[in-house]
Amino acid sequence: MKENSTEFQLRERVKELNCLYELSKIAWEEENDLKAIIAKTLLILPKAMQYPDLAEVSITIHKKVYATPHFSDCKWDISTQLTVGERKYGTIKIGYRQSGDLDSKTSPFLQEEKNLIRIVGRELSLFIRRATVEEDKQKLKAQLQHAERLAFVGELSAGIAHELNEPLGKILGFSQLLKKGGELNFQQEEDIERIIKASLYTREIIKKLMIFSRQMPQQIVPVNLNTIVSSTLYFIDVRFQSQGINIVERLDPGLPLIQADSVQMSQVLVNLITNAIHALPEGGQVTVSTRQKDNTVILAVKDTGTGMAPAVRRKIFEPFFTTKPVGQGTGLGLSVVQGIVDSHDGSIHVTSTKGKGSKFEISLPIKHAQS
Repeated sequence: MKENSTEFQLRERVKELNCLYELSKIAWEEENDLKAIIAKTLLILPKAMQYPDLAEVSITIHKKVYATPHFSDCKWDISTQLTVGERKYGTIKIGYRQSGDLDSKTSPFLQEEKNLIRIVGRELSLFIRRATVEEDKQKLKAQLQHAERLAFVGELSAGIAHELNEPLGKILGFSQLLKKGGELNFQQEEDIERIIKASLYTREIIKKLMIFSRQMPQQIVPVNLNTIVSSTLYFIDVRFQSQGINIVERLDPGLPLIQADSVQMSQVLVNLITNAIHALPEGGQVTVSTRQKDNTVILAVKDTGTGMAPAVRRKIFEPFFTTKPVGQGTGLGLSVVQGIVDSHDGSIHVTSTKGKGSKFEISLPIKHAQS
């Protein structure tokens, strides 16, 4: 018996209502899990169409495409924008693959199907907005927790630095007095020298801790980065030539002055070069360059070393994170660099390829340098 028009329309309306019910149900069940909502929408929506066996769906959100397996085979499709107010999230499309059951000369979509995709698009847009708000909330919460941890670590570091400074000063002072006093045999002089070197190394670590915890006041004056680079490399270059490491200077002779703390800028450069050298166990090249770009001065340190995996790259500015063996690094170098750059209203851009090397670019503003 042939189905009449009223029965056909009723059957289609029931399918559409079931579809909307199922979509509202998954939104409730999956809460704000946007990926799960999209995955189930791709399964549910074709069932509401006039030809469910030929229907395919594609959902694009923030330029990422989610689609049923054969959507690319569709000959006809209808679409609607995913928007809430003025904000656009993407597009939803429903298509039909070609078949003998469909008239190839006209669009096979019913007006009710066009209405349905608009309703689904509106509801899905609301799901996306809620999920986006929740995601932003979780990100903000994580940032707050990270800031609280950093604040605690900073306070702890400041306390440790102050507690260590006094006894370390005494160790260093008395060791130097013993060395100057004479009457020491060769072995004793060597042992005293080791104590002095270890004390000086420890003092540098304490200095990093104090910079990290903002306990050392800045001395902001007009400085030329080229001068800092040249004076720093003068002491570093000779030390590493024997290890097959070539340090190259490429400095912009017309570099303008910036307002900065020269000691802290030296600390930044030393930390970056030290890390670059550590990435060259079999030798290679470190290039230190400066240039002007718009209203900023760029300091770049590039190496031809081992590079970093993405997982390591994401953690390098975390305090006390290090890939160096125990006893060879504190994990404070790059967190100190970031702290100094941030305090100078600058920014750091890092690029790295595993096995090909890394590049650190520091941008510092020159807008206050003329005062």
